[in-house]
Amino acid sequence: MNHIALYLSNNINKNEVIEAVSENNLLREYIDLSGLHGELYSTITINKIIDEETKHDFFPITTAENASLQSMSSGQQKKALLAYLIFKKPDYIILDDIFSSVDQETQRFIIDNLNEIKDSVLFIQLFFRRQDILDSIQTVIMVNYQNEMVSKLSREQFLQSMGATTHHLPPINLPHLFGETTEAINPIISLNAVNASYGEKHVLKNISWTIEPGEFWQLVGPNGSGKSTMLSMIFGDNPRGYGEDITLFGRRKGSGETIWDIKKRIGYFTPTMTQQFRHEDSVENMIISGLVDSVGLYKKPTDLQRRVAQAWLQVLGPAFSNKSFLALSFGQQRIVLVVRAMVKHPPLLILDEPTVGLDDENTELFVNLINAIASQHKVAIIYVSHRPEPNLQPDKIFELKPTPEGSKGFISTL
Repeated sequence: MNHIALYLSNNINKNEVIEAVSENNLLREYIDLSGLHGELYSTITINKIIDEETKHDFFPITTAENASLQSMSSGQQKKALLAYLIFKKPDYIILDDIFSSVDQETQRFIIDNLNEIKDSVLFIQLFFRRQDILDSIQTVIMVNYQNEMVSKLSREQFLQSMGATTHHLPPINLPHLFGETTEAINPIISLNAVNASYGEKHVLKNISWTIEPGEFWQLVGPNGSGKSTMLSMIFGDNPRGYGEDITLFGRRKGSGETIWDIKKRIGYFTPTMTQQFRHEDSVENMIISGLVDSVGLYKKPTDLQRRVAQAWLQVLGPAFSNKSFLALSFGQQRIVLVVRAMVKHPPLLILDEPTVGLDDENTELFVNLINAIASQHKVAIIYVSHRPEPNLQPDKIFELKPTPEGSKGFISTL
């Protein structure tokens, strides 16, 4: 079985590639899929099934506990979907960015199950990171931004060529941050024996965590361990945070502050934020909108705000100047949104799975920017990711480990 992989960049429309493969257009030169039964292993499929659950009360995938796909964690969804697709006995499976947003245990589950069928089912893997290539892949197709095949490599040739392209980018010199202040708030965040439950389900158990100015933390834990719950309790939009012993920026949570009082002190980034910005705003206006915490810019900016934005644009370089945000590549948009989160100089920056879906080149750019922020400004960082990035070096790790009573927290240093 000659398994094939398509190595993609963020300049490529992945959905169009999937459609071209499914319609037997893109790979016809190498393999004819006509008359074959294929399945798509992707978050696209997961979202379609959840839509069926919501609109039509139809549940094609359930677990032994009769849980719907929508009620599962992302890792549970990936496991359930793979088992469902294998049961359908396809001739081929399109494997779309399969290691994105899943923990190591789920990754092992995926690999083990694919290994069991690799001699009878053709794999067509779509991947952005060279480290994600499956061991069973024999041929790698390089695709350009026009979704055209430009080269065909053996697995060995691909790995050799990709190893040669790895490089270390020069350090970034950041501008002076707008609103930089000397106020001493220490600790920035304090959680003391915090618990959280959803009905009968215990999520967090006696979590104690203190974050001081300038500390660079990585928050880790398996899918469903409560990372998102804990972040939402800090960020201010989870009611389970009220009544718990949580101090944010020197003030006890629930003592009269508003959600906006909290959010103005936090720079927050998650990949799904790109979906919020659909207007034809310039990159400059996107950066300025971070100063006023708005989705888009609806007032004429001041001269000072423009000077701050221009200073950041000089750091980002000519690829970002005089551009519309929507005209940027997927990875470039991520960079702009991190700058947008940083421009007001918040005491705390939260990065939730920031490299999900990024290709190798844009990941290097992203890591370089975060390292500059961590080293040049006294900003505390919480970095959430299942994937360790080789050149990104947090100071400390807070790990959530699930137990029947809820996840408990453990601290380690690097």
